[in-house]
Amino acid sequence: MIDLLILIYLSAAAGGLLVGSISLPLILSRGTLFALTMTHSVLGGAILGVYLNAVLGLGIPIPVTAFLTALILSILVAELSGRVFSEDVAIALVVSIATTITVVFSYLVVQVSSTGLAQAWLYVAGSSAIATSEDLQKMLSALVVVAPLMHLITRELKYIAFDLDGAIAMGLNVRVYRYLFFGLSALATSILASSIGILATHILLAVPGALAVKLARRAPYLLSYLSAIGLTLGG
Repeated sequence: MIDLLILIYLSAAAGGLLVGSISLPLILSRGTLFALTMTHSVLGGAILGVYLNAVLGLGIPIPVTAFLTALILSILVAELSGRVFSEDVAIALVVSIATTITVVFSYLVVQVSSTGLAQAWLYVAGSSAIATSEDLQKMLSALVVVAPLMHLITRELKYIAFDLDGAIAMGLNVRVYRYLFFGLSALATSILASSIGILATHILLAVPGALAVKLARRAPYLLSYLSAIGLTLGG
């Protein structure tokens, strides 16, 4: 029992660190609406994965299809933003696509699998109450990849968000930074959703970064991490 409690709290702390590493860049890059795209895309990808496994028997891990769907749709946002539509319109369009995927494949899953929706529901409610060593390993693996890279590109993301023309004039490869940011966001969101659920992930992605920007000028990342850990442990 004690070992299980330790595992749960370690997973929550690792999830908090992962949230803290991505929440501040989301706020600084004005990507709060983009977080909505991520959560919808992850849910749609999870249900799509359940359907593919039930119909084709592929045995693809659900987090993989959730991540790939979120990654593809986030790249679509990057391509549409500034070229075809404004960023807000591009995000709204992609959210509608993700929602359509969710609705259509939810209906199809019900037709082919009696337990399919229950598997997908784990991505809504989360499975953190029954954390496993696999959850902790996923959190730590994602954290090792996401946190260092986010720290490296946060300043550039902020500059691009507030002065796109200036960033281009300075020689920054805006597309590369956006793709890297969207890819890391998709990875973190898919891992978090598989553990704490879509609803909790959507709330947590915005709150720590907003608190850090509002209250901490010198060390915003520190407050982002601490507040995220506090929220995940308290939840």
